[in-house]
Amino acid sequence: MTEATGPAAVVQAIIAGRDTGDVEASLRFIAPESLDQGRRVTREDWRRKWEQMNADCPDMEVITEHSVESGEWVADRYTIRGTHTGDFFGAAPTGERFEISGIDMVRVVDGLLVEHWAFAAPLPNGG
Repeated sequence: MTEATGPAAVVQAIIAGRDTGDVEASLRFIAPESLDQGRRVTREDWRRKWEQMNADCPDMEVITEHSVESGEWVADRYTIRGTHTGDFFGAAPTGERFEISGIDMVRVVDGLLVEHWAFAAPLPNGG
């Protein structure tokens, strides 16, 4: 496992693992229990979320456009691109490519994600 120290490095390590299909590498940077959008979740919940996202949008790409770190927190502005082939976050599949913007805030303690908040623009075509 690569040693990620600050919050921004931890988030980038999580994204890198997901992007290469190494979910186990990403999960090593998640606390055994964390908050996702205010809901208490486990590493297995994260695994299921990422597996569902991958099934719904197998070519998903997350590009970090800007990152600001302050203490235990990092805020990222990002672009998500992909093809909407499944029920992506409740939106019926269109089979079309999309590009949306979003932001998130992540709190990292002792090298592990312990809290995550995110907001992304809706998918085009009613998604």
